Amino acid sequence: MVLEYLYPLKLIERNPLYAFLLGFGYSVIGIGAALLLFPEDPTIVAIAFIAIMFYPTINALMKEEEELESEKEESSFFSFFTDHKSIFKVYALAFLGILLAFSFFSMVLPSIASNYIFQSQLSVLYGNAGTTGGAIFNVPLLKSLLSNNFSVMILAFLTAFLLGDGAIFLLAWNASVWGTIFGTIAKNAAVKGAAVSWAVCKTPANCFLIVMLIVFMHMIIEAFAYMCAATAGGTVSKAVLKERFFSIRFKNLAFNTILLIVFALVVLAIGALVETSVLVNSDTYRLIIRQSFL
Repeated sequence: MVLEYLYPLKLIERNPLYAFLLGFGYSVIGIGAALLLFPEDPTIVAIAFIAIMFYPTINALMKEEEELESEKEESSFFSFFTDHKSIFKVYALAFLGILLAFSFFSMVLPSIASNYIFQSQLSVLYGNAGTTGGAIFNVPLLKSLLSNNFSVMILAFLTAFLLGDGAIFLLAWNASVWGTIFGTIAKNAAVKGAAVSWAVCKTPANCFLIVMLIVFMHMIIEAFAYMCAATAGGTVSKAVLKERFFSIRFKNLAFNTILLIVFALVVLAIGALVETSVLVNSDTYRLIIRQSFL
């Protein structure tokens, strides 16, 4: 593919902030290309284009880190984690770039256009409209959040394991869903804000900033858990192909992968607790949701 030759991999490794620009830029290209080539159903095609454009970069980084890992005689969980810090940074910043791109288009496009282009993402929002604004902290709610997030994490691991670095599709999808939801809520709340005296915010940018400040913590915690699972899946996938079964190197990689999955589960549980706490205690967030659904 031509795009990955426009920038050297070392540029991303030295300054992962370029991954944010790639996430935003690839999203713009992906959405535009999907609308031109598949106007009947552009949503999933746009995510596929974004994942395809990112795949060479993620694959090259994973190969380099696997080669580095294979040269070490001994490996611990902490060194395994630090050795893969570049991929974590790229995943995280690309995730934020995709999220902001979808948020931007959700806010600036007319509702008719954004509802059509992002219909799959918006189905997640309106499918949960009944619970988003009036959640109560209880065991069923926490179990529901954990169950949904656990399913996404397992899918991230399996797609990375089976497809090498295919988890970028799942991460891009989650970034697009969150970005579209937050952007749409911000736009709707701003439109409705002029008509109500208790309006929390009255411009899309202001509403979006408030929403992001409230949800950013649990969003990034959950996303980090998915990134851990994706990194673990990609690493063990390459280990199965390159390392001799039951060798010391293979056992070390398998053990570290298990530890990384356990760590991701702990992070996921923390994210669910934080998200539940936000739904319960953030009156501002609930008011913005209520304002957007007027």
